[in-house]
Amino acid sequence: MTIPPATSPAQIYNDFFSPQMFTPWAKNLVEQSTPSAGDRVVDLACGTGLLTEQIAPHLGNNGSIVGLDFAPPMLAVAQTREFNGPSVEWIDASADAIPLPDNSFDRVYCQQGFQFFPDRAKAVPEVRSVLKPGGLTAISLWAPVEEFPLRDQMFNSIAKFLNVPLEVAAKPFTFGGSEPMQSMLDDAGFSDIVITTRSNESVFGPPESFVKLTVMGAAAAIPTFGELTDEEKQSVIAHVEVENYDEIAKYVQDGHVSMALTSFTATATA
Repeated sequence: MTIPPATSPAQIYNDFFSPQMFTPWAKNLVEQSTPSAGDRVVDLACGTGLLTEQIAPHLGNNGSIVGLDFAPPMLAVAQTREFNGPSVEWIDASADAIPLPDNSFDRVYCQQGFQFFPDRAKAVPEVRSVLKPGGLTAISLWAPVEEFPLRDQMFNSIAKFLNVPLEVAAKPFTFGGSEPMQSMLDDAGFSDIVITTRSNESVFGPPESFVKLTVMGAAAAIPTFGELTDEEKQSVIAHVEVENYDEIAKYVQDGHVSMALTSFTATATA
């Protein structure tokens, strides 16, 4: 797998991580909370539109989706997608101040977004405010990084080498488990809260590609990484690969890195 040097973290996320880390889970999230034809839907922290792509076929021509994200590079990729059926609008905005009318949407989805929100506790009431009475939300989050030994070790290497806290390098896996989400949904007045956990085996590329993708993926949350020269970035990748060589080898099957990923999903009613 060759990644062009100029490829952005958003494009890496979309092109290389999505087949194993995001699209299968997006399908699962929609299966657990399937929208109806004509629904008005918010895809919160929509990223490059992977979840919107799974939602759209269920809505028909009368449905609509608003994809909301505070990362313009992600939205730039999302805007290249084409959909048949529902109208789709992309908005650059934060989840702690959703610029949409109250009581106007049937469903709000959020796939792997809450860990990135500046004010997580404020985001949950915002979700409830835009939902109609009886509207539904479905939120998915990765299990804590400690449950993924290889990623935990690699993120520690990245954090130490770049002199940043572990929670910065391992941002996607730092929500803290299902208990905080249960509490926030309770506090915001949601009912019928159901939290489920699921694990899937994911097969990535060869070890060298897996290391590069992991470092580049973590880099999206590390501003100082973007300031490095291409040579310095390659030095980070090489360091992480050497330091974790033995641990990575434990996960290699038929020349590819293979590991179980665990995610939990919270569904609730406004």
